[in-house]
Amino acid sequence: MRTVLAVGLRVPVLVVVAWVIAAATLSLFVTPLATVVERSSTAFLPEDSPTLKGLRVMDSEFGSGRTESYVFIVIADEEGLGAADQRLYRTLVNRLQDEPERVAEVQDYLGRPQARKVLTSTDGKATYIVVGLASAVGSPESDQDVHWLRDLVAEVRTPANTKVHVTGDPAMISDLTTAVNEASMKVTVVSLLLLVSILWLIYRRVATVFVPLATIGVALLCTRGVLSLAGQHGLPLSTYTDAFVVAITLGAGTDYCVFLISRFREEYAAGHAALDAVGTAVSRVGPALLASAATVILGAISLGFTKLAIFATTGPPMAICVAVTVAVSLTFTPALMHWLGPRIGPAPAPSPDSRWARTGGLLARQPARVLALGVALLLVLALMLPTMQLSFDERSAQPPDTPSNLGLAALNDHFPVNETLPDYLLIRADHDMANARDLAVLNAVSTAVAKVDGVASVSSITQPDGRRLAPASIAGQLGRLARGLNSADRKLQEGEPGLERLATGSDQLGSGIGKVADGADKAQDGAAKLSQGSRRLTGGLDQAADGTQRAASGSRDLRDGAASLAAGLRTAHDQVSAAVDAMGQIVTALTADPVCTADPICKRSREGLDRIYRGQRDQLLPGLARAADGATRIAEGNGQLAAGLDKLTSGLRQAQRGSARIASGQQLLGAKLGQLADGTDQLAQGAQRISPAISQLQAQTARLQTGLDQSGNYLQAVHQRASTPEAGGFYLPSSALNRPDFALARRSFLSEDGRLARIQVTGDTDPLSPSGLKRYNEVHDAAEQSMNNTRLSDATVLTTGAAGLGADLGHYLARDSVLVLIVVLAAVLLILILTLRALVAPLYLLASVVMSCAAALGLTTLVFQHLLGQHIHFTVPVITFVLLVAVGADYNILLMSRMRESGLALTRCEVARAVTATGPVITAAGVIFASTFVALLFSPVEALTQTGFAVASGLLLDTFIVRTLVVPACAALVEERSWWPHRYPTPDTSGPQPATLADPPTRSSTLEGTPR
Repeated sequence: MRTVLAVGLRVPVLVVVAWVIAAATLSLFVTPLATVVERSSTAFLPEDSPTLKGLRVMDSEFGSGRTESYVFIVIADEEGLGAADQRLYRTLVNRLQDEPERVAEVQDYLGRPQARKVLTSTDGKATYIVVGLASAVGSPESDQDVHWLRDLVAEVRTPANTKVHVTGDPAMISDLTTAVNEASMKVTVVSLLLLVSILWLIYRRVATVFVPLATIGVALLCTRGVLSLAGQHGLPLSTYTDAFVVAITLGAGTDYCVFLISRFREEYAAGHAALDAVGTAVSRVGPALLASAATVILGAISLGFTKLAIFATTGPPMAICVAVTVAVSLTFTPALMHWLGPRIGPAPAPSPDSRWARTGGLLARQPARVLALGVALLLVLALMLPTMQLSFDERSAQPPDTPSNLGLAALNDHFPVNETLPDYLLIRADHDMANARDLAVLNAVSTAVAKVDGVASVSSITQPDGRRLAPASIAGQLGRLARGLNSADRKLQEGEPGLERLATGSDQLGSGIGKVADGADKAQDGAAKLSQGSRRLTGGLDQAADGTQRAASGSRDLRDGAASLAAGLRTAHDQVSAAVDAMGQIVTALTADPVCTADPICKRSREGLDRIYRGQRDQLLPGLARAADGATRIAEGNGQLAAGLDKLTSGLRQAQRGSARIASGQQLLGAKLGQLADGTDQLAQGAQRISPAISQLQAQTARLQTGLDQSGNYLQAVHQRASTPEAGGFYLPSSALNRPDFALARRSFLSEDGRLARIQVTGDTDPLSPSGLKRYNEVHDAAEQSMNNTRLSDATVLTTGAAGLGADLGHYLARDSVLVLIVVLAAVLLILILTLRALVAPLYLLASVVMSCAAALGLTTLVFQHLLGQHIHFTVPVITFVLLVAVGADYNILLMSRMRESGLALTRCEVARAVTATGPVITAAGVIFASTFVALLFSPVEALTQTGFAVASGLLLDTFIVRTLVVPACAALVEERSWWPHRYPTPDTSGPQPATLADPPTRSSTLEGTPR
């Protein structure tokens, strides 16, 4: 470095021209950095992200198999969607389907009435189209697809009152990129204005102000060019690259210039020539600048090993930025200082009564009290750090009027909360789950998830519309059975009058048959007396003929009635037999159902049904069969009686017509009347048997009615108890999945092979808020616990969705934070040890910058979270830690290097002198560096605003408390032990002494002088 520096100082014009040409070339002939950022940014989450894995699994079974992200095209008309809006909807769907390379799938309601209810708001004023993109969120292709979609929407003719929005995760990241790029110029202008103002207040010389401005101008142009070339050759960049490049280049470049200029002015004031003063300044300050730059570079490089792209694409560019800036500062700046040396002028002589001199004196007198005060101030602020709540919501990280946020606002105005931001549970089994037992387990999972605090609705194969299927619950089935039994009871009650009429008719039939028997006996007696008088024969025969004719008619009526009775009894027997068989099947099905066996309520219902079934089978059916057989025999006997009576009538008529044959007729009449007497006796006995059978049927029917009524009441009570949430009865046969009205639910929630089930969970709070992330984890745990000791206990549960994005970011953030913490602290400690060649001083220096970082983050939490009501963006703590630890170490290196120049004899007086000498320059540098991050407060992007505040407040804390109070107080207390394991040698007063504030360096100090 000395050789290059010596050549550069002797030909300063050549160095200046070379850097100007390099800056001009890089700025004119290299692609703009913003364009490279858009082309080279990587996906938002790593490829192994559980959320992305779940999304791909879900897409392979329920989507196109190519979808990497989703956007939503929202169509809203505050006057109500009309025919023109329907045409717009159809046109957009057709245009999207014509682009299969960009669009992996389109979810719309065209031709699907059921989907239309889901995709259209209940107020009829908004609808949306789900567009699956083949590009990952945050990738360059995703950004291009979002721009293409918005151009497509702009090209389609839109009705006057209709607004069309494109939103979703890809659109939010694209809008964030645009917002950052648009804010970059504003941040740059504000930073430059602050820099010029502060530099003018410090130096009041145009040349002195010109040197750092020219340095940072060249460094910024060169940095942008180098990053552009690196980005074109594979270095991934992010949307935050440009903003941080501006802030770090302006801050670090100005700081390096301030350190060099201040040491130059000090040497120049001591009477050295401009060339010698520049050489001494670079020799003394240069190593410290290299060491401080190395801390930032190594800390930034550590971000390159993180999993989150937002860190991995920000760290390496920051390292390149600092490397280029320090290179420009150690070559271009000294050349300008040599060239403009007399115009820069010497530093004013330090006043012994200055504020820094008084501060140094206080540190020398009371280091312990000063240390306690400084540490107390830092600890008070650091106490707010544990209350920090991180936000992973990129919506709130950008202005509310971005296109994607306007689209989300339109959705929230017309649809339920988080309509397009659900979470998904994916349950993968090793077998087809389209069976009753697995469906019952999936229903149990849905029920358990629905009980998680913050869950608004759950949709699954067992509750497609977010509500439990009533026909699938055992309670519902028992209720239907109870209603059926009660209906049978009512029908039996309606048949009771018929049975009573049948019993009355059978009694009358028996009485009539008895009278016939009596008449037959009397006729037989009369026939014996016919021989006594033929004159009575004609009248008797006439009466007998009429009587037998009436008897024949009555017997035929009896035969027909008995036949009808037999048929009715047979029909009743068959119907009751079918009912008994159906009831037997129900008992058999419930006996074979393990769910019913496990449910005590269902088990008791099954036992009651079994008792009813056995009573009907063993008592009722046999009684009906015997009654039918008796009625059949009556019908057959009555048929024979009617035929005999017909013959008797014919004989009587013949006897009446021929008195000549009276003798033979009398003989025949006696025989026939004997048969008539025997037949009527048999008929009377049969009629007597009908009445008890009918009475028995009445009694059995009454018992059946009572049993059905009791069963119905019991099952109705079971239905009411099983409907309660704690009962949990569920039964859905696999055949139900094949019904046409179930087709949409089957396609939406169960894969074709039945091995993957999807459950959609919608929360009532923002899924990316802390409560949303908590709910997401509890949903996953509830799903796994509900499957324990079931047929699906070995199933795999995957989660994805909106909250999954935040959960994965939280997981990777924790991992990356530990990595960055270890690497940055180890790198900074190593550099401090190598620079100071000691162990004790680096330890308390590192502890001081860590405390400063904690205090800055605590202050940021207090202001933004507790006062302004904003959660802290998840990128803020990591980036703030890297910058503050690295930059804070810079100032400590400069301070301790100045103490080390006095040798190993570090006394409190030496500490006071170092504080007095470096106080103004380090304070100026800290204020300047902080001002560059203060400019980020003017950014509309929340993450940049919070980061700017955190870093700026940390730099100011480090400048005015850590570097001014804490570190010097520690050094004053420890003194020469700070350089342990080096031992303090006996001072050699014969040789030249190192330069101090009290003993300035002589003119013999040249470029070749080295720090001790």
